[in-house]
Amino acid sequence: MSSLAFALETHPGLKRPKNEDAVGHALTPWGGVFVVADGMGGHRTGEVAARLAVETILDHLKGKEPSPKALLQAFEEANARIYQEAQRPENRGMGTTATCLLLDLPYALIAHVGDSRAYLLRKGELTLLTEDHSWVAERVRQGLLSPEEAKTHRWRNVITNALGSFPQARVDLMGLKLEPGDVLLLCSDGLSGVLEDRTLGEVLKSFPPEEAARRLVALANEWGGPDNISAIVVRVPEELPQGGRPYALPLEAAKGAPVRLKLGEEPEELPTQVLEPKRPRVRLNWRDALLVLLWVVVVAYILLGYFKRP
Repeated sequence: MSSLAFALETHPGLKRPKNEDAVGHALTPWGGVFVVADGMGGHRTGEVAARLAVETILDHLKGKEPSPKALLQAFEEANARIYQEAQRPENRGMGTTATCLLLDLPYALIAHVGDSRAYLLRKGELTLLTEDHSWVAERVRQGLLSPEEAKTHRWRNVITNALGSFPQARVDLMGLKLEPGDVLLLCSDGLSGVLEDRTLGEVLKSFPPEEAARRLVALANEWGGPDNISAIVVRVPEELPQGGRPYALPLEAAKGAPVRLKLGEEPEELPTQVLEPKRPRVRLNWRDALLVLLWVVVVAYILLGYFKRP
């Protein structure tokens, strides 16, 4: 899409001997696919895991019409591929974060695993779209750590979810309707862990994508560059196509608010609006099932005795 402005930058930083981040993109008739990954597990395996994630996700999505289900399947395929590689003794501990932006203009779908991030700059206000899957982030959400304490905690680099760590992927999905001029930022924690959100927002507001991405990486290095640094900046066109999609988004997302997507129970489509509270499914364990069976037997015995009376 010619009017879609974007830029990708990645740098090893100043303290790491090798760059274990990976970035990639592919333009599509609907907009494009953008991925950032931050590998872990050692200098060689981390690099391989990040590259495999980016390649697999892009290959899976390039030839398919965009949908939440297709995005989830791309992450599941990447997870399976990396997990298989991680079973080799020389690759123990291999894994990677991954954050993917799938543009289906005028909509954006985002899938996320780990502590890489996706941000939205809209009308001068920067919003974090993703939640970090890390030990300190979970403690912050529980109220056990403050955001300031989390930044300097000795376990701030401990990831609780990564592609390749488990046989099945645990993926966060989000969706929203874009507005003209929106700017999206995907980045590894080598950027978000060094620069404050206020700085990220100021750079994104002040410069076009190519210059913004370059300046963000340079600023992270000026502040010490303790980790690999990656940034993808995408500016949405001023004129956006209109019309519906074959999949449905929750009403809030269709109106422009970022909304988490749940595909576990409804993999084919998502509700367009909430008409009534969804009744929770009741799942019985074997103890509950035994109690129900005993109750039925007792009731049947009582009724049988009642009908046998003269």
